[in-house]
This record gives sequence, C-alpha cells and structure tokens, in this order.
Amino acid sequence: MGQLYSFLTFVVNKKLNSLLSILLTLFILVGCTPDNSFSEVQEEPEIIEMKDSSLDEVIIQSNQQDVTSSTQINSSLIPTHISIPKIEVEAPISEMGLNEKHQMDVPEDPFEVGWFNRGTKPGNQGHAVLAGHVDSRTGPAIFFDLDELSIGDHVELSGANGEQLTFSVINTAVYPYDDAPIEAIFGYTSAKRINLITCTGEFDRVERTHRERLVVTAELIN
Repeated sequence: MGQLYSFLTFVVNKKLNSLLSILLTLFILVGCTPDNSFSEVQEEPEIIEMKDSSLDEVIIQSNQQDVTSSTQINSSLIPTHISIPKIEVEAPISEMGLNEKHQMDVPEDPFEVGWFNRGTKPGNQGHAVLAGHVDSRTGPAIFFDLDELSIGDHVELSGANGEQLTFSVINTAVYPYDDAPIEAIFGYTSAKRINLITCTGEFDRVERTHRERLVVTAELIN
C-alpha cells in the first residue's frame, strides 16, 4: 500500500526556510504507491522526523492565523466524510496527526482520506489540506479520478453530528513533486478553502515516487 502523508499549513515566521523544507518533503510523499501500474515492487515506508520544537511552533502559529471569530467557529467542522458527486467518491475521513515518535501518521486504507488535524479546519479561513491515495497494489484508490474534477464541481464534507459544508472547485493544478508553490498550497488565506492532493504522472523508479502532484482547490459556498 502506498504511503499517505498528511500536511502542515504554511506560517510566516522566523523559521520560514526550515518550514518550507518540511512542507515540500510532505508534499513529495503524499498519496503515492510504489508504482502506478500496481506492481508488486516493495517500497520502504518514508519517515519524517521533527528534530526540534519547530513543529510545535508551526502548530501554535497556524492556529493564531486561523481567525477565531464566532462566525468562523460556527461555520467550521471536524470532517468525518467526503462526498464528490462528479467522480462518485464517498469516503470516510481520518484525522491525521503525529505519532509517539513525532512522525506523521498515515491512513492505512487506500479508500480513506486523511485530514491533517493540526492545521486548518474546513470552513475556517485558510487552506484545510486533505490527501488521498491515487492507487494501491490492487488497483485504483479513492482519489484515482480526482483529475476529472473541473471548476464548479462540488466537494461536500460532513461532520460527526450531521453538519455539512459544500465547496466549489476553483482551480486544479499539477506540479512537479519537487517543485511546488508551497505557500499557495499550505499558506494562509482569508478565504475558506480546502486543498485535495494526490499523486499523478508517471512513476519514477529511481526516486520511487510519482513525478507530479495534483492539487484541487475548492472554496466554501455554503
């Protein structure tokens, strides 16, 4: 099964350079299997180690950027389910945080979506980041058809108490796995957006990852 890594939000602070490096690493690893042809080639699990307190500082400052007005609090939710009618996606959402070794947790099921729960909540200002596998060792995974989304398509997120938010796709983009606009993907914005991310493109057997990342951005409409 491919490795799915959750994501951090970008924060402008004195440790900007090291943070961007961390975010780029996480972006490189998202939602990929060892081979997009579903081969039996084995891939060693990637590990991301945070060797100092920078991650905790990122979390604190991200929350400070996440404006806490009463209106915003009421409009946000902890997502438990995602629905994308255009591509017939119906899937549970797992909260992804950090394990006891200070490494990124990953969902094991290729048909689950991961939301980084240390970042922005969907419905709040900023980019809430969700990631899913594009494929598994047995075939297509939950975000296999994510590239079929276009501007205006809807993404629906639900919470445990039945609350629901609807987002409309405003942009789709493909970036090289090692050269993405991290600020645009993980950075703060006054708009209420989500970014759906998965692997795409050919599989690079030398680097042992897909060569590109697909990012679908959607904005809250109700």
